[in-house]
Amino acid sequence: MAIAVVGYLVGYERTPRARQALVAHPTPRGVYRDGTYSGWGDSIHGRVQATVVIRRGRIVTAQISTCRMRYPCSMIASLPTQVVERQSAGVDAVSGATQSAEAFAEAINGALAQAVRP
Repeated sequence: MAIAVVGYLVGYERTPRARQALVAHPTPRGVYRDGTYSGWGDSIHGRVQATVVIRRGRIVTAQISTCRMRYPCSMIASLPTQVVERQSAGVDAVSGATQSAEAFAEAINGALAQAVRP
């Protein structure tokens, strides 16, 4: 039991700086390459994969592609809409699913990192 607690404290606690890194700011049009990109996000409750579709340099769709979380991903089902509206991974925290929301934001950031023009 002590090992699990230490693993939680050392491996999964996000510092305020790490949380801030998950909040991306809207990106100007044309910064992204068109295509479909996927990324993974992790939390102590599991993993989530998100996919974004970019057209004309803008995010046109975002979705939860794979959900391997302890809790149902229906708790964070509203977040993909926020990604499209805000054109970034800067989604709201979800009460009762904060770490799942952070994992989703991490997955979106991973997908968008692949789409950024060199």
